[in-house]
Amino acid sequence: MSRIRVIGIGAPWGDDQLGWRAAEALRMRYAPHRVEVLTIDRPGPALIEYLSGAEYVLLLDAVWSGGPAGQLHCLDAAALVALARPQALSHALGVAEAVALAASLGTLPRELYLLGVELEQATAGAPLSAAVTAALPTLVEAAQTKIAEWLKDISGPGPETIH
Repeated sequence: MSRIRVIGIGAPWGDDQLGWRAAEALRMRYAPHRVEVLTIDRPGPALIEYLSGAEYVLLLDAVWSGGPAGQLHCLDAAALVALARPQALSHALGVAEAVALAASLGTLPRELYLLGVELEQATAGAPLSAAVTAALPTLVEAAQTKIAEWLKDISGPGPETIH
């Protein structure tokens, strides 16, 4: 298992494809032995299993918070737990609720972040909206920055310079 796992969350229609598209762009960049990249379809409570076994997890997803379409969001595990609905039914668990459940079980990875882009629409059969398509490179760049930070953390500091 890889120490770093990227999980593209989504569905095959509309702006909900975003997580998958971003994950596929990252899969082509990173060798499988350095970063594990997965795509999953709206996992609900099964997300907890996908978090297991990695030290660093980056979730990529389309989000709906009422902000402008295409807006980038970056949330750590604590922020996701704070967003979880306390009365969510197990069959209605979203990402925040699954992360909150993993936190309560003590199974969160060392670091977990969600990079999300505000969606415009998730209509069956529709392509990505223009706003979300325009935000895709920004999402991929933000993910690459986070992955680079984690790879540096895993590799440790470089050799010291002797003066």
